[in-house]
Amino acid sequence: MKLDSAVFYSNDIEKATEFYRDVIGLEVDYIQEGKYSSFNFENAKFGIKQRKEEREVPGSQTIFVEAKNIEDLYSLLKEKGVSFYKEIVEEDWGTNFSLLDPDGNKIQFVRRRDVFKN
Repeated sequence: MKLDSAVFYSNDIEKATEFYRDVIGLEVDYIQEGKYSSFNFENAKFGIKQRKEEREVPGSQTIFVEAKNIEDLYSLLKEKGVSFYKEIVEEDWGTNFSLLDPDGNKIQFVRRRDVFKN
């Protein structure tokens, strides 16, 4: 199996789209104005959906993103003025840092030690 896609919910789809495109640097795949934005994420799709239903709670989701050049990515985002939820840190399992999108959804960037790879 492989992950096909993931979706975050947003209170402000335009602001969230700008964040993922302009700050994080994801390539926009598709935009349905005021409703949905889709981004290419290597072998998967990542979507942002405008909140419509009660169960679609912005700020409650987390994704983990593999970043092979994690130190360079961290530096680039820091230069862009991103506020980090968790600064870059080395742990037993690997290196990671995280930030929150405009809705409070968490993006955790990770580089796992080779020991854990299949």
